[in-house]
Amino acid sequence: MDRVSFASLTSASFVAVAFVATSLINVHAAELPMVTKAPPPLPVYYNWTGFYLGPNLGGSWGHQTADIYEDGVSVFSASTDPRGVIGGGQIGYNWQFAPWFGWGTGTVLGVEADIQGSDEKETQDFSFLAPGVVPGGFGLDGNVEDKLQWFGTVRGRIGIAFDRVLPYFTGGWAYGNRKLDGTVTATTAAGVPIPGTTTPVSVSSNLTDGWTVGGGVEWAFWEHWTAKFEYLYIDFGNGNNNNLRNFVVEAPTGTVGLSTNHFTDNVARVGVNYKF
Repeated sequence: MDRVSFASLTSASFVAVAFVATSLINVHAAELPMVTKAPPPLPVYYNWTGFYLGPNLGGSWGHQTADIYEDGVSVFSASTDPRGVIGGGQIGYNWQFAPWFGWGTGTVLGVEADIQGSDEKETQDFSFLAPGVVPGGFGLDGNVEDKLQWFGTVRGRIGIAFDRVLPYFTGGWAYGNRKLDGTVTATTAAGVPIPGTTTPVSVSSNLTDGWTVGGGVEWAFWEHWTAKFEYLYIDFGNGNNNNLRNFVVEAPTGTVGLSTNHFTDNVARVGVNYKF
């Protein structure tokens, strides 16, 4: 039998030991859990969905036309520009969806209703003379306060949220109530007051045919609280429900009076909402 050298046995032993060690290391590594890096957390944006309500305060300025008439025929047109302070409250609901066209952090659709008390008014002293449509002509002297007593709107809203900031457009139906108070006196064509023709004026009209458009921006400054600035243009229309045959004075020269017609308004206000 051939004798195996010590060097050959040593080399074979090293190879065997290396093979066993490598196998043990591979088996142990396969049993260890794999460690992966966690992805960065997604940003959390403000959610505008939900009911809300709150108060508001602001100002309004309008424009109104009027006709002075005799025996049902308009003989002169005039206008007034009432203005004043308004205040009230609003209630609404927002739905937030995925961003349209990739703009912002969400598209917001909503509906809102508000009701406003108003101090918007203009007081005028006037003295008017005209040839008239009957012999002798006529005139009117008077003092009248034209006031928008209250109004409200029911509107849709659409906006694009940028986290806690929401610019939006809005539009819908407007309604309200106007009132005239004062006294008027018929005069002759020479401007002389006619005895017995002084007439108190106290009439009101419901404004039911109006519409409104506008826009604003709302800011969620706390978890459930938002603040907003808003502008609205309101057209109360020129329909029969919005016209006032305000007063009629029977004078020797005929029936004289005044009728208010088209009334438009501008509203700028700030508000605070609590979102449920």
